[in-house]
Amino acid sequence: MWFGSKNNESTTGVESTIIKVDNDLKKQFKCSDWILHTRTKSNGSFEDKAKQNEIIKSARKQFGGTFYNDGYGTNRYIDLNDYPRFQPHEKAISNIRENALEKLFQITNSVENYENSLSDNLQSINIPALKDLLKTKDPSVTLYNSLIPFLVSVIEYFFGEIFIAIIRYDPVAKELIAKENFKIGISEVVKIENKEKSIEESVAENYNFQNLDSINKVYNKFVQIDIFSILSKRKKVNGKILRILNKLEDLINSRHNIIHNLEFNYELTKNDYLTYVKTVEKMVEMIVDELENQRKLNIER
Repeated sequence: MWFGSKNNESTTGVESTIIKVDNDLKKQFKCSDWILHTRTKSNGSFEDKAKQNEIIKSARKQFGGTFYNDGYGTNRYIDLNDYPRFQPHEKAISNIRENALEKLFQITNSVENYENSLSDNLQSINIPALKDLLKTKDPSVTLYNSLIPFLVSVIEYFFGEIFIAIIRYDPVAKELIAKENFKIGISEVVKIENKEKSIEESVAENYNFQNLDSINKVYNKFVQIDIFSILSKRKKVNGKILRILNKLEDLINSRHNIIHNLEFNYELTKNDYLTYVKTVEKMVEMIVDELENQRKLNIER
């Protein structure tokens, strides 16, 4: 199995195996008992397809024979012109976006399908004091509050990983970072030397990507985009028009109360939580759109 990850070359990699074929396939392709089988998936990257061609060419040079390509025919290599070629930072941003949105989709699917009889019955209680008491015992409220930190972790992941990708590949950002003074411990130096960690990852640890003020300062200075300006726009989210930045600040404050004060919001409903999820989704798309437009990037979606 080959998978190029150093510069985000692969999306699926290339599989290469020796297999024994049955008599029907032997007759169909006029091949021997054992064959070399290579495979990339349909969503494989340009580099995946190029590596598959390279493997087949190398095998033919050493062993001879013919090959069959189910997309192009006998002795026909993959036409690389059929596949777009992205720059490393374009692929990095695309992968980060996809991972963040996939995790948000999974949490949305889980929450939307969650049902609890106590939560449903609470709606019919007309005695305020009793209703408030039962809310503190409602498993749904506990669940939604417990999932708040997950959304903040998505924010931290997204901005942190995008920052790493930009300072790794963008020449202007690299030059700006080079002017900074960072203290890196011996243990960190050893990890970098052993390729267990990158310099960019160590640099990113100097910044707080759970705090919007910190994120805005870092991105203004090194990525040269104004996060506050972008996210201050009003957008339709989960059926409501709201300012994305304000909702994100509310989300992060809620996480702070839960983590540091062990304080739940007993008014938090399923719809409220899903609005937070959709807000983070909107944030991801708005920032990626800005990066794409500002830097003339081609981000695969």
